[in-house]
Formats: sequence, structure tokens, C-alpha cells
Amino acid sequence: MNKKISQIALFCDEAGKETDRYLAVGGLVVDSPNAKDVRQEVTKRFRLLGINKEMKWNSTRNGTKDKYHEMAHYFFELVQSKAIRFHCLLVDFQRFDHSLRGDGKNESLKRMYYQLILHRLCKKHGKDCDLYAFPDKANELKGLDDFKANLNKTSRERFSYDRDCLRAIEFRDSEDEPLLQLNDVILGAICYQKNRRFEAEGAGHPKANLAGYIMGSAKLKNLNEDTPWHQDSFSVWNLKSQYLKGGA
Repeated sequence: MNKKISQIALFCDEAGKETDRYLAVGGLVVDSPNAKDVRQEVTKRFRLLGINKEMKWNSTRNGTKDKYHEMAHYFFELVQSKAIRFHCLLVDFQRFDHSLRGDGKNESLKRMYYQLILHRLCKKHGKDCDLYAFPDKANELKGLDDFKANLNKTSRERFSYDRDCLRAIEFRDSEDEPLLQLNDVILGAICYQKNRRFEAEGAGHPKANLAGYIMGSAKLKNLNEDTPWHQDSFSVWNLKSQYLKGGA
């Protein structure tokens, strides 16, 4: 009898404004049974907290900060219980050489997703699991799903897999996907801190306070340093690439 293969998904998105130096791409990794349970529980908590609109970092203000704080607290409960994992890639986007490929900054952004999927989904879970990547839909990511074949080829070569582990890259609408909304708040907070937006003139207290809580809960003291590779449940790493102007 063939052993049933587990299914694991990455719900991912990017954070960062056009004027930001640093861009973040990150997501939640969750297996199929947990995804269903977490989605139901997040939806339930949204209802109890009165979160009636899409939860996202950019909506953090006085009227939402306490509710988002509660959801961030729940996020770290999920991480601690290993129901989900969180992985984030940071890159100095101003130093990225966007002229190397025809699609410019959009291609650079897709390459960041490629690295996230390869190293935090395929490498860690591809040996024995069927994998799925669910990015939040965006015009800038058009064509990202075409990377699936190359991701499988690279995973076979680098990680000695004898099968194609990545089954699909499918876009989801964050408005309809609670897991993407939960990810958005955590990812947005990290990007906010990395770009030191709390130092900007007119920076509001709600975002600064929520970002501080998330950084403290994640035990992130310095975003210029990568979390240890063996730290599997919550990781942040800074991309070092030959495509950065001035070298990696």
C-alpha cells in the first residue's frame, strides 16, 4: 500500500513601500490539516474581535491596534505550538540590479519569491511532502507560476530529490484568505522595523507599538543579523546576492 504523502503550503506576500530601501517577502508554512483548523479559528477570532474588514498592516491605527495585537498574540501561540512556521527574506531593494532582466523591478521581486519558495519550502519539506505556494495575487507577480518547473529542477539537483516536490503555485486573494491576512501583519511589522519607519516624521504610535510587540515576541533584536539556520519555526534572513550592486 502506498504511503499517503503529506501536503504543506506556503501562504506568502511581500511588504514594503515604493520609497523603502528594504523589501520583505515572507509567509506562513502550514500542513493541510492545520491550515483548515487555523483558518477556521482565525475567522472565528475576527468575528469575536469585530474585525469586519481585511486585516492588514497598513490598516493599523488607533481603532484596530488592540485587535491586531490580539491576533499577533494568537500568531505566536501557533508558532510555539508548531501549528505554523514563519519565514521572511529581506533584501536591500535599492541595491538590487533591476536592469539584468527585461521585467525590471517586477522580475527582481519574483526572484525574491523564488528564493523563499526554494529555501524555506522546497529545501525544508520537499523530500517527503507535496508542496504548494499560495502568493497573494498582484499584477507585479504575473508569471511567477511559470517558475514551478525550474524550482522542481533546482530542488532535484541541489537536494537530491527523485521527484517533483512543488505541485503548484496558485494565486490567492488576501481578502478571502485569513492566513494571508495574518501573515500580512507580521510581515508588515518586520518591514516597518527594518526600514526604521518609526523614525519618520509623523510616524504613528499604533504601528510602532504593534511592531515593537511583534519584534519582542519573536525575540528579534537586530534585523541586520539572520536568525540561526536551525531556527525552524520563525526565521528571518537577509539576502546576499551577486545581483546586489557593490557585491553581496
